[in-house]
Amino acid sequence: MGARSLAARDGSEVRLPAEDGLTVVLFWATWSPRSKKALEVWERYSKEYGDQPLSVITVNADNQRMGAEDLIRVDNYIEENSVGLPVIIDENLDLFNETGVVANPTTLFFKNDGKLIYKLASFPTSATLDLKEALEIHLGIAPEEEMTEKADSEPVYQPLNNAQLYYNLAVNLKKKGFPKKARDRFVVSLQRDPQYPDPLTALEEDFFADGRTPEAESALGSFLRKGGLDELAERYDGGE
Repeated sequence: MGARSLAARDGSEVRLPAEDGLTVVLFWATWSPRSKKALEVWERYSKEYGDQPLSVITVNADNQRMGAEDLIRVDNYIEENSVGLPVIIDENLDLFNETGVVANPTTLFFKNDGKLIYKLASFPTSATLDLKEALEIHLGIAPEEEMTEKADSEPVYQPLNNAQLYYNLAVNLKKKGFPKKARDRFVVSLQRDPQYPDPLTALEEDFFADGRTPEAESALGSFLRKGGLDELAERYDGGE
């Protein structure tokens, strides 16, 4: 990725990537439930590793075209969730597409020469641990062979009834270009364990790719209801 200067929502200029050290770029959206967790994690890590050569930049990717109401929604989200990190609006999703991002949230690590060295799509249940370990490795403060769980990391959810197997199948199908088959496997994963958050997050990212509109929520609710997941569907279609 070539170096560039971008305007943040607070009026400051942000260089991407930073001239020195490691630059973390977090793509997120107001309609993505996992984005809130990802923002909280990077707020915490930016302070925890404040003495390291680290820059954390966030890129909002709500929609391809951002009108005045969209920008107000983003600014309100920033204020309501006390987002202190720089927030850049990704006009036309240029950065989103240039860097090959397919899900919100997604975390990327860049060297100061623009080379991409790490990527974590979405925010799986192990993300807090995975991101901290990767961050310490790329900052050079933790050798790769000593990757261990940190005491302050969130517990990793253990899916039931082989739900993770079907989730992994779905992820692989999506990567291979079979989105419809992937959706069906995500549903099977939820049928086996409705409390497993990762397949539902994946479906949200799929259905809300162009924004969390009432139409998109209704479509997701109907899809879940067809799979017999009425309780989950009610989150989106209100039981209609």
